[in-house]
Amino acid sequence: MRPLLGVALLLLMVGAGASGFAQSAGQPNSLPFGVSNPKEKKWPSDEAARIYYSACDRVARSVRPVNPPHLRPSFVLVLGTQSNEMVRDGKVSEVRLKNWDSGAFAEAVVILAAREILSPDDMAHITHEALTYARASVSANDLRQEP
Repeated sequence: MRPLLGVALLLLMVGAGASGFAQSAGQPNSLPFGVSNPKEKKWPSDEAARIYYSACDRVARSVRPVNPPHLRPSFVLVLGTQSNEMVRDGKVSEVRLKNWDSGAFAEAVVILAAREILSPDDMAHITHEALTYARASVSANDLRQEP
């Protein structure tokens, strides 16, 4: 009975998370990070949220597999910049992307979540894992669009 309860809770969380990342008038709501998109570049907010949570989870489980810490780095995703980069000015961090790039975004989230606790090789491995796990999941919106 317990495994079924776990699956039911997981399905509820996935469904609630996917609906919480819906877009209203082109603007994402309920994202775990800020967004600045003055050039109105197209980007998948639901995929970005999945990558964010996946990257945070992979970093946390790499640091402490048994009792992982709750990592939720804060930053602003800035779309339409001249180059892809991560900038930190005091307490404010920005992930700047020319256009949406899932790999660059995942790498930035991993770095922000684990900047001080992991080696560069560890971060590269976790970035790859985060993308693999995020791509293995499907949002409720994707399922609705299937023929």
